[in-house]
Amino acid sequence: MSWHYFPDDEVLDYIIDAVRLVARDGWRLFGEYRFFPDTGPWRHRRGPVEPPLRLNDIRFTEDGTMTWPRHETIAPPDALASYLEQAVRILAEADPDLGGDASQGDLLHGLRWFMLPQACLTL
Repeated sequence: MSWHYFPDDEVLDYIIDAVRLVARDGWRLFGEYRFFPDTGPWRHRRGPVEPPLRLNDIRFTEDGTMTWPRHETIAPPDALASYLEQAVRILAEADPDLGGDASQGDLLHGLRWFMLPQACLTL
């Protein structure tokens, strides 16, 4: 994790608090994700999120200038506290669904260094 050397104190505190929140309570979101042992990714149960920009969004003008849709809207720093409050609520309401043994026999035994809840392996 890295950031530039001159973040606002409010932004830096938000990043630290967000990382601390995920480290402490992120496990509660296990039930929202599925693990695909054949390829290795974790995916949200509702499917992949579309990226904000795709290669086919890029265009070239007559003179060869590259253009793309700009997404420069940013939230003001005073919105950060409400984001953390929303994250705390989401994590508190999450059903981690940690039931069952998710070892899948020898398939994951040598690869896994963390617990896999059974719900994550249900396709």
